[in-house]
Amino acid sequence: MKPVRTWGVRMAEAKLNREYALRMMGVGTLMVGMCLWSLYDGHVAWPRQNDVLGQARPALLATNLTAEAWLTRDGEGRTLIEGVFAAKGSKAPSKLIKKLDELKVPGEVPHKAAARDEQAMRIRKLFENPVYSEHDLTSQFIQAIVTLALGILAFASLACKAGKRFVADEQALGGSGFCGAVIAYGDIARIDWSKWDEKGIVTLALKSGKSYKLDAWHYAGMTGVVAEIQKQRPDLAPKAGQKS
Repeated sequence: MKPVRTWGVRMAEAKLNREYALRMMGVGTLMVGMCLWSLYDGHVAWPRQNDVLGQARPALLATNLTAEAWLTRDGEGRTLIEGVFAAKGSKAPSKLIKKLDELKVPGEVPHKAAARDEQAMRIRKLFENPVYSEHDLTSQFIQAIVTLALGILAFASLACKAGKRFVADEQALGGSGFCGAVIAYGDIARIDWSKWDEKGIVTLALKSGKSYKLDAWHYAGMTGVVAEIQKQRPDLAPKAGQKS
């Protein structure tokens, strides 16, 4: 016969931990923000950079300068490549300048003439291709999908936990955290204490085969619920030498 839910005066109750909830909200918001940022880069910012390079491409390919020459600054502190883009009314893509800087030939390189030829070929290829490839753009959309899914998962998990409530008194366990059931202490078959000290988690295994995880980090007040269980079932308390 199932116990009747008649809670005593002394009662322990566990509800969603506010600190945990705020952290999960922060994670969800961060993931959604990353999603929007990825969509902006893949749909607006990066294609715009490709268009900027496309406008300057003829002027860039009409020269045969070294990377060092392109990055030499004039009296105003502006590099030659920045001047080319400025003449087109735009700013040189930072990724293009970074790649150009990587093509500089160190002074101590042997066979410097061959290295210069290799550099010239790579510079031309750099100017001929878009700053961001189709693969780069696609990766941003994939990242947007992944981060949005993670954000939704964080908020959904939080919403699921927000409605749960665990209650314990000298008679029984109950609350929505136990799926609305009233659980007599005698129905508990065993308790797994292995994660209690490190993570604040215990798992109740019932004689019926069902199990319930009690998490003190996710739910404030859970230590009181667990203490009541220990008091009512001292035979299931952790033994000496066992983690508790």
